[in-house]
Amino acid sequence: MKTLLTLLFVVATNFVLAQYPKASVTDINVKERADNITAQYNEHLGLTGVQIPLFKNKVAHYLVLADEIKRDHDGREELDALVEMQANETLAMNDILTLYQYRLYKKIKPEIQPLKMIE
Repeated sequence: MKTLLTLLFVVATNFVLAQYPKASVTDINVKERADNITAQYNEHLGLTGVQIPLFKNKVAHYLVLADEIKRDHDGREELDALVEMQANETLAMNDILTLYQYRLYKKIKPEIQPLKMIE
């Protein structure tokens, strides 16, 4: 009976952890950039103690995605992918921020996280 319960626990844990394969960011450069970006937003948004780590993790996750897009795409294709990724990031922040903070976030995002321009 103990082995059956242990097996079920291991299988259930694997399913839960498999949903977020890139949940933990280990690159120190990404962490520093996420800290910097979060600090800039915090000056305007007044994030709470609970919001700061959630916001920082979300920013770090999307920084990793942006780096992958920049590595794998070029030109117009890169810009289109970055625009879509930033739209998804903005929508994801809706779960973390209050309505007032979210509206302000959308307003100041182009200043803090501008998109790359192409010729």
